[in-house]
Amino acid sequence: MKKAIQVVLTSLLISGFVAGSGFAVDLRLMTGDEQGTYYEIGREIAHETDKVGINLQVMPSAGSWENIIALFNNDTEFAIFQLDAYIKAARNLYQNTTLDIRDEIKVVMPLYHEEIHVIKAKERPLDFNTEEKFVVGCGLENSGSCLSADVIAEFYGKQFKYVHSSYEEALSDLKTGALDLVVITAGKPLKLLSEQTGLDLVPLPRTKKAAEFYLYSTINAQDYPWLDHPVETYGVRSVLATMIQEQEGLANDLVGTVHFTILINEDRLKKTGHPKWKEVFFRAYNETTTHSAVLNSLGAYNAIRSYGYSGRTLAIGD
Repeated sequence: MKKAIQVVLTSLLISGFVAGSGFAVDLRLMTGDEQGTYYEIGREIAHETDKVGINLQVMPSAGSWENIIALFNNDTEFAIFQLDAYIKAARNLYQNTTLDIRDEIKVVMPLYHEEIHVIKAKERPLDFNTEEKFVVGCGLENSGSCLSADVIAEFYGKQFKYVHSSYEEALSDLKTGALDLVVITAGKPLKLLSEQTGLDLVPLPRTKKAAEFYLYSTINAQDYPWLDHPVETYGVRSVLATMIQEQEGLANDLVGTVHFTILINEDRLKKTGHPKWKEVFFRAYNETTTHSAVLNSLGAYNAIRSYGYSGRTLAIGD
């Protein structure tokens, strides 16, 4: 009986074609480094959508900026990225056009906020407040971390000379003295950093310049074994987004089904998924940037709840 309720309600209210049929649809989701939070979150989303006939190929990438460009180039249907990258894209890619990025890239779900980790070697004396020039690793070129590093350099009037390599290589170079700092924007606790030793974090003093891009945040001693004090930094919101256009029919069904599937699995994701799921406001939306299919999905979910059902009732088990 429970399974019948799941299939009938999901197929009728969201996408009869996808969830209610025997067909599978192959789509792509651009995430980030395979060691990072985006990739793990993407794999957990794909695990759930697989059950309703949407096979999401989770693809690693250099990060937020590459993901936005991939959306524009039709190299992916869905992507996760930082909102500061979204703002940069609005300024750079739409600067001399009459188009609005909010009409092109639509948000499927706001996710968690990520912390900007400005990392130094623990034993190396370094004064971020008084020194001006730094050799910085921030991952691959055009990654979200490098974008954040650019913004931080601008905020504080610093000169960053970048060395682009993997985060693993950057952290190794940091410990040998080849780099002064490594900047990684990722949801805490980042597994890669949790496994490290001999590191420390540089606090970022509060500045009103950050208000357009970032939230005030703190990384605490319980987040990383090698950190013994709280460190002030900034957080930036990440989102799941798409360039599948708002229109009637299958396109809306696909977007709506992805959103609805995440929505009804809220309890499971918070309980057994990445810790960052606990920070996600699953039913949050912004009318200006949210895809219309998401609004339909939210309406359907509210209707289901009014009949006494919950996400736990509808979610399909492993």
